[in-house]
Amino acid sequence: MSLNIGIIGLGFMGKMHFNTYAKIKGAKVTAIADVDVRKRSGDWSGIVGNIGAAGGRQNLRGIHVYENAADLLKDPAVDIVDITLPTYLHARWAIRALKSGHHVICEKPMALKSAEAVAMIAAARAARRKLFIAQCIRFWPAYAKARELVRSKKLGKVVSAVFTRVSPRPTWSWQRFLEDPRKSGACALDLHIHDADFVLYMLGQPRSVLSRAVKNKNGGLDHITTFYNYAPGTLIQAEGAWEYNAGFPFSMTFRIALEKATLIFDAQGLQLCPAKGQAKPVAVAEGDGYFHELKHFLDCIRRNCASPVVPPESALRSVQLIEAEVKSARSGKIVRFK
Repeated sequence: MSLNIGIIGLGFMGKMHFNTYAKIKGAKVTAIADVDVRKRSGDWSGIVGNIGAAGGRQNLRGIHVYENAADLLKDPAVDIVDITLPTYLHARWAIRALKSGHHVICEKPMALKSAEAVAMIAAARAARRKLFIAQCIRFWPAYAKARELVRSKKLGKVVSAVFTRVSPRPTWSWQRFLEDPRKSGACALDLHIHDADFVLYMLGQPRSVLSRAVKNKNGGLDHITTFYNYAPGTLIQAEGAWEYNAGFPFSMTFRIALEKATLIFDAQGLQLCPAKGQAKPVAVAEGDGYFHELKHFLDCIRRNCASPVVPPESALRSVQLIEAEVKSARSGKIVRFK
């Protein structure tokens, strides 16, 4: 069963999704929409992000190209709408796409505010359509394998874990929206949510959070560190930052100490450090999180089922978790969950 996809928004993630669909059997991008005339012409040289190369020149022959996303929603050749717009536009266009009868894949974070995410879920239920949120780290091979090992209990209980995600300042975004906390939620919601979401996915809801952060001149949080309170004797921490100058290399790492071994992920890949002997590499699936998540979402649509990996309710909880972290960072107090 071939599935036709329409992509709304040709920024960094729109480019990534476009290129990824070309690798998935039975997936075809049939339409794109963007307000930028250069991008609609196939000149994607200005599309950059914190990983990978610039977009270059793209052959859009055979693809319906729209300036207005509303016109894409009327295209009969589109089965699925993939929303890779700036964060503050996610809810508006996801709800419109669902109401127009399309299944929707929406980039993370799910929405700028949890109330908007709730409205997106309600719209999907009312339209009887599927809603998938692209929390790609749940599908990133090293992270997925680490979660599998942790939850198997074969290596004992988690003693501590530290997750880091650091980046140069995101000056590359459309109209520099990422630097406006009113449009992106700043580092906490856009970048740090990857690790906050994974902590939630791996360990479940914490009892409380305690966060510290650095603010920028616009009041957004450019650097946040959070401690997640689980069982006594367990220390879970995640740090996200993007206040660094141009040229600073993006990196994502973690280390998870368990009773019987330690897991490490860095530029060398995923390694396991046993109680005795040298560290050894851990085999993981090929490909990246973008490929595995989009293939998974399309498989779910073909099977007419919800995603067991990222149900939209869990993506909502990740937005709520970030809201709690931001509240803690701004107040300096612990925020508890009921």
